[in-house]
Amino acid sequence: MEVIEISYLNNKHEKVVEDYIKDLKELMYYSTEDVAGGKYQDFLEIMSSVYLYSNNFYDSMLKKEDNGVLAEFLFLIPNMMFYTSIGFLTALKNDENYKEMGKYLEQIASVTENATSELADILIDNQEKQKILKELQSVNISKN
Repeated sequence: MEVIEISYLNNKHEKVVEDYIKDLKELMYYSTEDVAGGKYQDFLEIMSSVYLYSNNFYDSMLKKEDNGVLAEFLFLIPNMMFYTSIGFLTALKNDENYKEMGKYLEQIASVTENATSELADILIDNQEKQKILKELQSVNISKN
């Protein structure tokens, strides 16, 4: 499988998303351990398609100066991976692993919630920075 370099807004965004991906991979590895062979590899392929989508979004949409687009990009990987994981594990649920899968689904929800909370802080910091830069720019223009 080809390694895909993920595009990030900044170092903080990279750290949060990389930590999230590591946690999610671990949970998905253990949750698929006792089901049909190859399911973890199938999930890794799905993750790669999410990375490609995120990179495409970064390349095509992030150049717009729109905080809505920025927010969508920041949360894109955790949001897509959350719903992908939920669907993937729900499809693997059966009478024998129902409770165990439920525990993994709860853990995935928890790590996703933590990541999105940290990303919300990054978004707020970025918005404050943009506000300050605009104020400084208006001060410089009025001085001239």
